Amino acid sequence: MKYSPQDIIIGFFKTALLLICLEIFTSAFLPAVGITNFKPAFNVLIILFLAFKLDVPFLPFLILLFQFIHSAFSIEGWASGTFAGILIALSVRYVKDMLNFSTPISTIIVVQIFQLAWFILVAVILSLKLGDFSNFIFIFMKYVPESIFLSVISHHFFMLLDNFWQVNRKTSGATI
Repeated sequence: MKYSPQDIIIGFFKTALLLICLEIFTSAFLPAVGITNFKPAFNVLIILFLAFKLDVPFLPFLILLFQFIHSAFSIEGWASGTFAGILIALSVRYVKDMLNFSTPISTIIVVQIFQLAWFILVAVILSLKLGDFSNFIFIFMKYVPESIFLSVISHHFFMLLDNFWQVNRKTSGATI
């Protein structure tokens, strides 16, 4: 797939605007209505989409930019998220040809597997930073309900991002 600089810029800005709106919703609106312990990491879903569907040499830079946008709304470290995102994107690259997103169920399962890998990696990084692995399970389990929610909506979310990045136009009918 070849993307022009204009395609990348337009796709990036549409996705960044969506991420900002979702971050405002999850960090301002949900707590305002009393939902304080549920903050889905839409940045992870966006980065998984980019890893699954975009084959560009500057993918790590895009991951960094989206993690940086996410960091404006979160106390989580953008550096550890970027590191985890790049490692997950590299692992996706090895299995990308075996993945099929033609059905909602296959998308949900694949996204859940990679989200769990992401959150295990983040939990390991946080535990290493703290120098204590006694909270590893607690840190990891905090993400599980949110990851299930994100996996359930992933098929429709990916369809929206397909339009932003014009993936179907670029693949000319190939199954992604």
